[in-house]
Amino acid sequence: MVAAVSTWHQHHAAALSELERRLSAGDEMVVAGHSAAEAYAVLTRLPAPHRMSVDDAARLILVNFVENADVIALDVAGYRSLLDRARTLGIGGGQTYDLVIAESARLADVPLLLTFNDQHFRRVPDLEIVVPTEAN
Repeated sequence: MVAAVSTWHQHHAAALSELERRLSAGDEMVVAGHSAAEAYAVLTRLPAPHRMSVDDAARLILVNFVENADVIALDVAGYRSLLDRARTLGIGGGQTYDLVIAESARLADVPLLLTFNDQHFRRVPDLEIVVPTEAN
């Protein structure tokens, strides 16, 4: 999300191209609620000159992702499942937050995840990881 809305980002063209291509093909966008909050946090804490105001960051995330997607958030059963999977997969620390995203995808029956952080999801089974490229 950060790359898609930040023209200065090294992956901006690839992120925007992949999103536009998939949406034009009729794919449905599903967003983990955790990802929306995380993108907002990143956009509002970046060093100058890239840091956005809270108003601008909220507007960009809401308009481009929240209002145009199915937003999935884990409920109590989802967090129980998350913690059980984390234990089973041996995932701890900061990777737990990536597992929240993966569990949200699983909850929504989403077959793939678009990310530039593919290494964060290698230990999660049954989820296709796609790293956008400009060639797509």
